[in-house]
Amino acid sequence: MLKNVIIAYQKLGELAGFASYNRLRVAHREVVNELLANGNNHRQIHWTESVAVGSKNFIETIKEKLGRLVKGRKILENDGGLHLREETATYIANYDIENDNIGDENTYFWDINLLLSIG
Repeated sequence: MLKNVIIAYQKLGELAGFASYNRLRVAHREVVNELLANGNNHRQIHWTESVAVGSKNFIETIKEKLGRLVKGRKILENDGGLHLREETATYIANYDIENDNIGDENTYFWDINLLLSIG
């Protein structure tokens, strides 16, 4: 009897389109080894930084079920697929006159006599 199993491995294999979980494991190992061999093993942010990845119906269902927990996240498209995540904001520096040298505005003159009397 198995305890604390949170993944139904046989069902996972079936849902992924394999006759058995063992066939899924073999196929997964082959894909991983191929990616490692050809150097195509970089992180894909749509998988690692998204709340959900999949069909539009799947993502909308997840978004509805999570409600306010995913507030502000949008359904985005990437390489023909969809994912639910926050849009990446670009950093735009505002180098106008406001950010120029603040000069004397940031100057405080110490009272040396006061410091000597304290020390």
